[in-house]
Amino acid sequence: MLATLYQAKNRHATWLELFFDLVFVAVIGVITHDLAHTHDGHISVEQLLKFPLVFIPVWWIWMTHTLHANRFDTDSRGNRLVNLAIMGFLVVLSTFAKDSLGEDFAAFVIGYCVIRAVLMFSYLHVHSTKGEQVVFAKDIGLSIGIGAFISLSSLMFEGNAKFILFYAGVVVDMLWQVALRHKTVNVPVDRAHLVERSGLLAIIILGESIIAMVASLSDVNWQFETIVGAVSGFALIGAIWWVYFDSFHMLEQAARIKTANAFIYSHLLLCMGLLILANLIRHAILSDLDQSTYGLLAVTGLVFFYLGKQIPYWYAFPPWRRAIVGNTTVCIGLTVISTQLPSIQWSLVGMMIAIMVYVYLTHKRILSVAVDEYTAH
Repeated sequence: MLATLYQAKNRHATWLELFFDLVFVAVIGVITHDLAHTHDGHISVEQLLKFPLVFIPVWWIWMTHTLHANRFDTDSRGNRLVNLAIMGFLVVLSTFAKDSLGEDFAAFVIGYCVIRAVLMFSYLHVHSTKGEQVVFAKDIGLSIGIGAFISLSSLMFEGNAKFILFYAGVVVDMLWQVALRHKTVNVPVDRAHLVERSGLLAIIILGESIIAMVASLSDVNWQFETIVGAVSGFALIGAIWWVYFDSFHMLEQAARIKTANAFIYSHLLLCMGLLILANLIRHAILSDLDQSTYGLLAVTGLVFFYLGKQIPYWYAFPPWRRAIVGNTTVCIGLTVISTQLPSIQWSLVGMMIAIMVYVYLTHKRILSVAVDEYTAH
């Protein structure tokens, strides 16, 4: 056994992992700040681009930490101190997130690279104590270190070059770890733990959506369209929960999820989609966003959600693939049509209906098809 908790019977997320997820969601709450604010009914292109550019590096910190904990968490005192340190650095990083592409770029880069350095040494420590049994830990540590070095070198440049170099370091790190899949497959991920952690993160993000909705309702004049936005927003969140978790147990049984790359990177899209949708509900209640921008965000958010949710199932269960593509195409089409409705509140109603159609089609065309040969027994 590589670590005390690795593939332990009845393993669940530790209390510290749950705390880590709450800190992470608090940080991304700062990152999504720009999506929540409009100027004369508009969200600028700069605001729209800033969200993924700031979110992706922070999400990559969460995912790298989660994958390390998945295989090597001992829940020892030393392990807890390292995790608490990363959480503290994340809080500091969040203070620079709002202007991370402006005056606080250098501070954001340094904060990001400090956290990557802690994660690098965590992997190297595993290799030093476990030796050749987990030789890939050294390779992952090297990928994290070189990626962080490339990102840190962006501080030597000005203009767009510094941004290109910073994100090049993030991309190199991510792609390098994908390239290590043939080594990591010898120590497959603790599938149940990874699925649980991702599910818990989705639950917390959905909870943040409810918080945003409740906060919006506290300062509005109750009119018919406000009620439509609030009711359909809550129904949309409930339907998303249903879609996401109704078949979630199948991923815990998916024999093809070993390195889990399809699962990991698709959840980047899923998290971004959920965060965009949370802000759409807020704007529908406040009625403070123009129809064209709302439509763009609606289609983008739901496409990200659909792709992020369905890619792992498409990869893990081949008999479902045709139905997955068909269902997703139908529901995205309904979402596009809904953006042409007369107000953003009715567009939200259309999105809610599209999700409910998705629930029905999943039961009718996917979950009814047996995939026993692709499950681990």
